[in-house]
Amino acid sequence: MHTLKHFGRQLLFAFCILLLAEMPFAFGLFHTVQEKITDRLFLNKPQSHDVVVVAIDDRSISDIGQWPWSRVVFAQALDQLTKDETQKPKAIGVDVSFSEASSIGSVDDEALTRTVSVVLPIDLGSNNQLMSHPLASFTASTKQGFIDSPIDGDGVVRRAETSRGTFESFAQALVPSNTYPKSYRIDYRGLDGFTTVSFSDVLHGLIPSRIFKDKIVLIGATAPNLHDIVSTPFNQMPGVVLNANEAQTLIDGTFFHDVDRNISYGLIALIFLCVSFAVANLKRLRTLTIVLVSIFVLILIDASVAFGFHIITPIFYELLAFVFALLASLAYEYISTAKEKAFIKNSFQYYLTPHVIEQILKDPEKLKLGGEKRNMTILFSDIRGFTTISEALTPEELTQLLNDYLSAMTDIIMEENGVVDKYIGDAIMAFWGAPLDNAVHASDACQSAVLMMRRLREFNLHSKTPLNIGIGLNTGDVVVGNMGSRKRFNYTVMGDEVNLASRLESLTKYYRVSVLVTEQTRDACSDETLRFRELDFVIVKGKKEPKKIFELIVDEPSDALDQALEAFQSGRLAYTNGNWDTAIVQFKKAIALNSDGPSQLFVERCEKLREHPPTDWNGVYAFESK
Repeated sequence: MHTLKHFGRQLLFAFCILLLAEMPFAFGLFHTVQEKITDRLFLNKPQSHDVVVVAIDDRSISDIGQWPWSRVVFAQALDQLTKDETQKPKAIGVDVSFSEASSIGSVDDEALTRTVSVVLPIDLGSNNQLMSHPLASFTASTKQGFIDSPIDGDGVVRRAETSRGTFESFAQALVPSNTYPKSYRIDYRGLDGFTTVSFSDVLHGLIPSRIFKDKIVLIGATAPNLHDIVSTPFNQMPGVVLNANEAQTLIDGTFFHDVDRNISYGLIALIFLCVSFAVANLKRLRTLTIVLVSIFVLILIDASVAFGFHIITPIFYELLAFVFALLASLAYEYISTAKEKAFIKNSFQYYLTPHVIEQILKDPEKLKLGGEKRNMTILFSDIRGFTTISEALTPEELTQLLNDYLSAMTDIIMEENGVVDKYIGDAIMAFWGAPLDNAVHASDACQSAVLMMRRLREFNLHSKTPLNIGIGLNTGDVVVGNMGSRKRFNYTVMGDEVNLASRLESLTKYYRVSVLVTEQTRDACSDETLRFRELDFVIVKGKKEPKKIFELIVDEPSDALDQALEAFQSGRLAYTNGNWDTAIVQFKKAIALNSDGPSQLFVERCEKLREHPPTDWNGVYAFESK
């Protein structure tokens, strides 16, 4: 349920951010930025084989004289371009205004009128009103086309029109066709995309006629002082070169078109989801970086390849979606991680060591919320005779005693990588093997039990009220996780193996030992410094299968202890075989050597069995009570 709700929140958050990422494209909020990035996709292309520019450059002005020139100069240059009938241009455009009569006189105008047909420029107003046009004497022998192109908000010319009202464009007049779109994006070739010759060289016949054969020839100003400059994706460009780019675009007949809007929405959503998924699921920084860089590069490659096929993708909005998704996902992960870390820290700061909490915070997956099956070791400890002790102390004294005792025991458990599950009055429940994996959880738990008993001896030396405790340990498969209700839960363990550990703690009083462990715990313990002795083969109440139980030796090694353990082992063997007298002798020997508590129990048990020998004795003792 928690995971489902978490996924639902993630999905809702992603959907809301996706809408925000799509909105700029839907409303064209960053149209100019999109255009500027698209401008960067233009590359310098090889020089055109269709258009030649005749430049009115600084050298021509220096050679011919101060601008404006006489009309005779243009007539002579046009004659040079068309003198060879076999090498004539396909069309000629003169991007120079002849809207006023020559200052020299009508003879000068007539000189240009008598020359070949050319295309001359006109200017249109905002309402397609004719603002400037050639002299009436030129209109009969020329074609006219408007040269003013739409200018975007940032002052850059990116598009051109083939017609406006009843007028056709300068480029359309040079390359006539009725198949062109009314408006199109100019496919720029670059500043050096056209063969360019000096007007002065053309005038003096220095340029071979073959250069102009079947070409579109454009005559126009390139000298900076003539101020015929426009802003383009290739920065500043002379107007005549702009006209050349427009004419070349019409000649090529391949026009740019935007990706269908629905496809654009899909691309933006796909990029957003890919980035969000990567951030949410790739935890290794190196892998995440490689994936994110790959997505970013793919966006650029996709836009570049598509542009090469004259398809314009919403590259800026795709990059915006990339950044949106990255920032939103990182913010969500940061907030979620911070909340998760705060939850973990608040939940476990009193049960785990700072080192263990730090490890969980680095990898919260180690703490699986809910429940999972794990092999673990569980510990129960309890103060014996606590009711009697509590009756002899004031509430304040009892509280202080209990706090001092629990603090000392808890410190040991946490230092040995354990988790304090809960305090049940004077009892402690702890476990090893979760939330962090621990291959030696049985050894750590047994070592904790030994240290707890040794610490208890030190505690009693400085306490007015000496305490005695019993500890039970069991190892097995349990369910561990957050258990409880939606509003209140606890990280704990559950299962039959937990109950068995609790039963063993109760049996320490019966066997008169400090620590009891199961066979599973003894077998799982890899610490060779720890010593065990087999105590009994029993069936605890509520179980059907007999279990071997062992005492974890907490006393310091001594010759007397070793001899007592050896005598007890001999007594156990005789006891198992039903040799009661022999068993009693050996158990009493152990008692004499080391006041052995379990031997005292077995003497009493053997005496009863000798008086009432069982008919089907197999060495298993069944408890009738818990």
